[in-house]
Amino acid sequence: MRLKWYGTATILVEQDGTRLLFDPFITLNDNNFKPPIDELSEVENILITHGHIDHIAAIPEILHYGGCHAKVFCTESPRETLISKGIEEGKIQPITPGDVLTLGLFEVHVLRGKHIVFNKRLIMKTFFSPRVFRNWSNFRYMLKENKNCSEAGETVVYDIRVGNERILLLGSLNLDEDTEYPKGADMLILPLQGRSDVSKYAMHIIDRLQPKKVLLDHFDDSFPPISSKVDTEQFVSLMKNEYPDVPVICPQAGEAWIEVA
Repeated sequence: MRLKWYGTATILVEQDGTRLLFDPFITLNDNNFKPPIDELSEVENILITHGHIDHIAAIPEILHYGGCHAKVFCTESPRETLISKGIEEGKIQPITPGDVLTLGLFEVHVLRGKHIVFNKRLIMKTFFSPRVFRNWSNFRYMLKENKNCSEAGETVVYDIRVGNERILLLGSLNLDEDTEYPKGADMLILPLQGRSDVSKYAMHIIDRLQPKKVLLDHFDDSFPPISSKVDTEQFVSLMKNEYPDVPVICPQAGEAWIEVA
């Protein structure tokens, strides 16, 4: 398996011509890499971890781009949102934890996940910042769309398998307390966003999952002022101290393919 990061939580996984696109989003930050819509529209399968705007907003644009025949896999809340935005029901396959999807050579197990709980310090820093006024149009758009893009307690984790290789993909930096997750995945895709102490907070997930390799995503400032650029070096430093044999990849958006194992 190989994968590429396109910014935010947008991950493209490929194996022998079959492509899985996770949580596509087109950045609202003009200084960031913008994923080419024609490239994203070539995928056959779009999988969603939860229904927040930064995980589903680009789907209508991708599906309406000429020649796109992708099917969307998501839980009920994002399904309702996408239908309300004009996506045909036949293009959406509902999923629920416990499902197993066979997509080409991929076997994708849907596990129950959990969304991160934003801490008060981050909330205060975000909403009482001059960045709100500098990015006022984004702020209004995010607040308006957020009412229609509910997480609704439906966050999932994807356990992606091809042969002996395994990726564990999180859409938010949290885990369900009662779910048994596989340990020792070849790669853990870890979204580093959502708390003021995010690097330290992420370590309890590493402790629980014991991955062989970590790829960070969602650490960029893709929808200011709600998002922020996270200092990945803090997490990398913690990993070097506590898990020196586990590589951490901090990718550049839209650049080279990364081999899973």
